[in-house]
Amino acid sequence: MSRRTRVVVIGGGITGLTTAYALEHLAPEAEVVLVEASPRLGGNIVTDVHNGFLIDYGPDSWVAAKPHATDLARELGLGDELIETIPANRKVYIAHNGALHSMPEGVLLGVPTEAYPIAVSELFTWDAKLRMGLELVVPPRAWHDGEDETVGAFLERRFGEQLTERLAGPLLGGIFAGDAYQISVRAAFPQLVAAEKTHGSLIRAMRAQKAARTAKSPERPAPRDEDPEHDRRRPRSSREKRDARDAAPPSRRPAGPSAFLSLKRGMGDLVVNLAHRVKGEVRLGAPVESVSAAPVDRGGPGRRYRVALRDEVLEADHVVFTGPAHAARRALAPLDDTLPALLGEFDYASTATVFLAFKRSDVDHPLDASGYIVPRSAGRAALACTWVGSKWDHRVPGGQALVRLFFSGQHAGREVTDEALADLARRELAAFVPLRGMAQFARIHRYGMASPQPSLGHLARLARVERALSAHPGVYLAGNGYDGIGIPECIRQAREVARAIADASAGRATREREART
Repeated sequence: MSRRTRVVVIGGGITGLTTAYALEHLAPEAEVVLVEASPRLGGNIVTDVHNGFLIDYGPDSWVAAKPHATDLARELGLGDELIETIPANRKVYIAHNGALHSMPEGVLLGVPTEAYPIAVSELFTWDAKLRMGLELVVPPRAWHDGEDETVGAFLERRFGEQLTERLAGPLLGGIFAGDAYQISVRAAFPQLVAAEKTHGSLIRAMRAQKAARTAKSPERPAPRDEDPEHDRRRPRSSREKRDARDAAPPSRRPAGPSAFLSLKRGMGDLVVNLAHRVKGEVRLGAPVESVSAAPVDRGGPGRRYRVALRDEVLEADHVVFTGPAHAARRALAPLDDTLPALLGEFDYASTATVFLAFKRSDVDHPLDASGYIVPRSAGRAALACTWVGSKWDHRVPGGQALVRLFFSGQHAGREVTDEALADLARRELAAFVPLRGMAQFARIHRYGMASPQPSLGHLARLARVERALSAHPGVYLAGNGYDGIGIPECIRQAREVARAIADASAGRATREREART
């Protein structure tokens, strides 16, 4: 009788949980053991309810355009729990010169696609606006193998300095709680590089993307009082309707599709439902000390590995490491002496998130957006602020307001006390949103060295790690910040690893049958 394939999944975040879950469908004969160092599952996903407020300390949503998370949620029976951002508030403010300015309509991935909103925006000088228009004739870069460019340099080359520093840079760099002039565009936003190559212009590329999306969705008729041609006999074409809608003031436009999706009971609902579906063994409070190669059994079916826990050693045919590179560096050192140096080249940032609750009457602002972002040139401590009750339903009790401020670097470290950080958060908020009273409570969560910073050369570093791991078949590295960032990318990587393990297990079973015959 053949021995069951054993898989040890290291890490109980969204990547590890999805890997274990997917293996039960793709390789049901495999024995799966998931080990997690902390006393809880979920990794960076942390959901709590405090005084009636639903708080997501980590990610509060996922990108709707990437289907992997949405598909998983539906697969878990959470289709009816999916929620979009509140349509009336699907806009973002930008902090500039001590005030909040609306982000111009038609901005996709930091790329302005419409002339009128840029022309009337107070964010930019006329010289900068003209420079943005010239993007249409800026020649595309001829990329060569191994070349890279930062997000900031890429955008500045296409649009000029002001758009990059005041809008696109903080918008895209903020996803990583980092500096756009340090993040690799090829690693973080390969779609922008592809758009430049394919269309020669990011504006043309994003306009084509919008047109394709509009063509796929049914035409939404405008109300009669918004249609200046409703009494004319000649019906307008679809193109005329789109042109009229794009020219309309932002306040009169119908809300577009939500860029983000979440769950009514918070992101933790995804973790809870995944954990319930994992039938294999789950060990909490079980940090991994090392992964090493087991002695080769010449009569055995293949290479095996030893996963050393604090008081036990697990043998496995496959090991999936889903933690950050600095944790993998320590654990995988006994396996391959080249890996510590390679994994040590991956950068991470520490972050902190501060939630402040107020009586709604104590906040002297309409809070008519999802929040605001803060360019680094503003010289503020906070990177951004989310107005939770304006972004999502099912989060904030009536008559209350909940805001979330983001910090990184020196402000996120443990040397800054919770009290000092809460005071700083209130001052940062008050710089742009007038407050009449003190916060009812503050809730703080810190993530030490948990935010990936895919800097220049990230893809080359990843390729070197993959080459090193290829000498150890059955060992996999997956998770946030390797081959993609964000929940959908983690889920995609997890499913790909599970498929690779299933294929390898099937191949081993075939070889064992052939050996017996």
